[in-house]
Amino acid sequence: MKLEDLSRSGLDLVLPLSMIFLGEMLIFLGNMKGAMMVHALTLTLLVLSSAYIENRIYPALMLLPLFRLLNVAMPVFFQLTIYSYSLVYAPMFIPIIFILKDAIFNRSETGLTAKGFWFYLPLAVAVGFALGFGEYNVLHTDVLIPDMSPKNILILSLIMILFVGTVEEFIFRSVLQTVMEERLGAIPGLLVTSITFGVMHSGYHIPLEILFVSFAGVVFGLLFWMTRSLPVIAIAHGVTNISLFLVSPLHSDVLVYLIGVPATMFLLYCAIFKKLPKKIEPLKGER
Repeated sequence: MKLEDLSRSGLDLVLPLSMIFLGEMLIFLGNMKGAMMVHALTLTLLVLSSAYIENRIYPALMLLPLFRLLNVAMPVFFQLTIYSYSLVYAPMFIPIIFILKDAIFNRSETGLTAKGFWFYLPLAVAVGFALGFGEYNVLHTDVLIPDMSPKNILILSLIMILFVGTVEEFIFRSVLQTVMEERLGAIPGLLVTSITFGVMHSGYHIPLEILFVSFAGVVFGLLFWMTRSLPVIAIAHGVTNISLFLVSPLHSDVLVYLIGVPATMFLLYCAIFKKLPKKIEPLKGER
């Protein structure tokens, strides 16, 4: 089957995506061995396909099973510590660097820009704290650091933003959302990406968590449309986890201020500089 026929039939997208969903559902059901076999097979097929067929869908989807396999390969996978996150996420910068080096996705698509960062930063912080509080009410997480020393708070914040936020948002918004919108259209691409984002949280074994994270994926996706900035959504994602694993378990009473103050600052920015956010729409870039 030629590439044109493969794309026309949708098998180049449906087949690997279905296998990724199957692997995650096996994790959800507690069959970790079966899930790893499915993800390993999916990764192998995607690597082979990308070697012989020029299709941006393959390197985009390849990041998902690779990320899951790295998760499970780390001996600290089930021990939620601040350092376990860095061990899991740091290796993902290698394929990200290769994707950028090979120019599979351009800078405007991935949002590698500091333009508008300070303007949208308060909005990202407000969104992050709000989503983190919502997710806390689903998971009821414990605090992730042993004590509330400034050092531990700083380490947690840096890891959640520079590692977790940057890696996951590059995978799901910069890359996956870009190819899904390109292939399916703006709204369907956003929704499929967001649902995939939710399904990739199957390890919690909580259906409501998958639904909530899918909703959070829509919010992050819309924020990416608005800002076209990876740093902004990495901040929003990182603050979500800071809210989830630090603020909400200990001081949920201050969240009204942590959400309200930056949200008010953003509205003041818009009024003072008479600058409204960009129209929320997907990127119409050239390839």
